[in-house]
Amino acid sequence: MNHLVFVEQLTPDGEVIHRHKLTQLPIRIGRAYDNDIILDDPHTAAHHARIEHNQLDELIISDLDSFNGITRANSRQGFFVVDGDAIYRLGHTRLRIRTPDYQVAAEQTDFTNHRWEGVLPALAGLVLLVTMGLLTTWLSDLNQGTLSKYLLELVSVVGFALGWSGFWAVFSKLFNGQARFGRHLFIVSLGLTGLELWDYLSSMLAYAFSWETLAHFTVHPLIFISATTLYFHMRTAGNKRPGRLKLYLLALALVGSGISMTKQYQATNHLGDALYLSQLYPPALRISSDISLGEFMADINALQTQVDGNRKDTTDKDETVTTSSSVATSSAGASIDANSSSQP
Repeated sequence: MNHLVFVEQLTPDGEVIHRHKLTQLPIRIGRAYDNDIILDDPHTAAHHARIEHNQLDELIISDLDSFNGITRANSRQGFFVVDGDAIYRLGHTRLRIRTPDYQVAAEQTDFTNHRWEGVLPALAGLVLLVTMGLLTTWLSDLNQGTLSKYLLELVSVVGFALGWSGFWAVFSKLFNGQARFGRHLFIVSLGLTGLELWDYLSSMLAYAFSWETLAHFTVHPLIFISATTLYFHMRTAGNKRPGRLKLYLLALALVGSGISMTKQYQATNHLGDALYLSQLYPPALRISSDISLGEFMADINALQTQVDGNRKDTTDKDETVTTSSSVATSSAGASIDANSSSQP
């Protein structure tokens, strides 16, 4: 009797390496050449497992008295009723067994949008880079710089973006078969624009609303924007595990933020990377309410009291240390005198 069964060999990540289409039962699996499916796995027996119907007409996979047996979800048994979503481990080999009536998942939306490839995204990225480079140079140009200054800024930004995109294009070509240089150039252009925009936007918001946190922690949003840019680069390069990739990059960003705060604390005793707002804007941008002179002076007086207290504590500690050193020195001198007088 014909029974159509598909046996798939999987990678540890669940990707299909080989798909065997078999039409008759039983199906015998092992290293020996008289099996229906021959495994190149030294951790499997010559005749390791068999797929067949049991007395209840259920499709099962059973162990043929092998040493390593068959496991499913780290549970070893003599046989398992076949489940199309389960993975059975024989030695180091992972198998999935399905029949034609298995219901596959619904079609997924194609977010890769392969029409956005080639020259069009490359031109869009270049336009974005040039616009961003000119704008940032103009905003930071307080001395009316020459044309060469603007050209030098553009060359450095565009040169970096082209080199970065070229690296990812080579990476994509090696692992995905397609360079996709235009897509990578567009991604790095968006990333650089996001970094610049956040730098200006965060300082403006901090100034307008007196949000000190934005002024003190400027590095961490930039780390997460960089991690997001890396995510889209790696997805474009052919990464097929977006969920796992997000977790890895999130962990990497958190580690980077932690290292940054640790270094800042060791250097300045503050977790923030900036102690004050480094950029000032016109008073018209101020939205938060002003502080009265009385409130300001009250804060100053409280700060003075705190500083005086800290200075007094430091002075007391220094005096204590000095007194202890003097006592220790006097005791040592007295001991030496006593020893000297006791000698004949």
